[in-house]
Amino acid sequence: MQPQKLKYILKVALVIIRIYCWFRQKKNKERILAAFLLIPAFLLLIPSYTFRLTLFQSFLFQAMLVYGALSVFWIVKHHYRLAGVNFMIYFLLLVKVSGPISKTYKIDQGDESLKVLQFNVLAVNDKYDETINRVVELNPDFISFQEVSSEWAKRLVSGLANDYPFYKVVEHADQGQGIAVFSKYPMSDVEEVHVTRTANITGKILIGDEAVNFLALHTKSPTTRSKWHNRNSHLEWAEDYVKEQPGEFLVLGDFNTVPWDNRMLNFKSSAQLTDSRKKLTPTFPTWNPFIAQIPIDYILHSNGIGCDSLDAVRITSDHKAIMGSYLIAGK
Repeated sequence: MQPQKLKYILKVALVIIRIYCWFRQKKNKERILAAFLLIPAFLLLIPSYTFRLTLFQSFLFQAMLVYGALSVFWIVKHHYRLAGVNFMIYFLLLVKVSGPISKTYKIDQGDESLKVLQFNVLAVNDKYDETINRVVELNPDFISFQEVSSEWAKRLVSGLANDYPFYKVVEHADQGQGIAVFSKYPMSDVEEVHVTRTANITGKILIGDEAVNFLALHTKSPTTRSKWHNRNSHLEWAEDYVKEQPGEFLVLGDFNTVPWDNRMLNFKSSAQLTDSRKKLTPTFPTWNPFIAQIPIDYILHSNGIGCDSLDAVRITSDHKAIMGSYLIAGK
């Protein structure tokens, strides 16, 4: 073998040995693993401007719990560098999850109160009587329903009309897009509006001397790119509608997005609406344990309306209902 060729082979072998020895060191193994852990964290933390990122970031809360658990695991294993990296990621995810769910603006004066229920009944759900009995027991003043099929429309009217004499039911060729509102208070200017192949109900709730605008909606679930664009267009329309109407507002429904989604953040900021949540309050899907659920149902309110509480209520659907108590500012 030629000396030059042997020298080249020895150099390559030396490089391989050095790389092997570098990988064998405990601190370097930790650096590599920490680098791999940063990749999904980066994708979770950047703004969700694309379809795939939106779906991936829907489970930000669950990812936060995983990184938190890993930080504890690495401490137990005495891998403190890894524990530090994981805790840093956990903290950043915690900030992103909790940021949109801050303490809501409260009204300390005003004589008019309102209890509001928001519930996606699930079109194929056949527990009509159980659902209606539970709603009557909860005794809200105003209710918004989604996925109101033809059968649900008949059952809701027959079961609730006595207690809620003011209502509007909109059926849709797509049963998942049927929608309805029921109120103990009179309503005015009630209209059904069809945009982006969805049904919406708009109007005013007349409470004493106050007239509160409402918009009940159900965006399409963004399971495909076209439905993602459809949902975003729906939110853009809702944003413009709210901004054009004078007075206080309630916007409620199944938004099919999470509070930290960039589209949802922009919608609330531009329309000057506040999420009623005071904690995570996940609503979907009910067959998963709490830590595997995500918050996609909302009651949003304008600054002249204060929210005292918002709670999730398990009824019969794949969604939990949410119910909030509100106080309306005087004129």
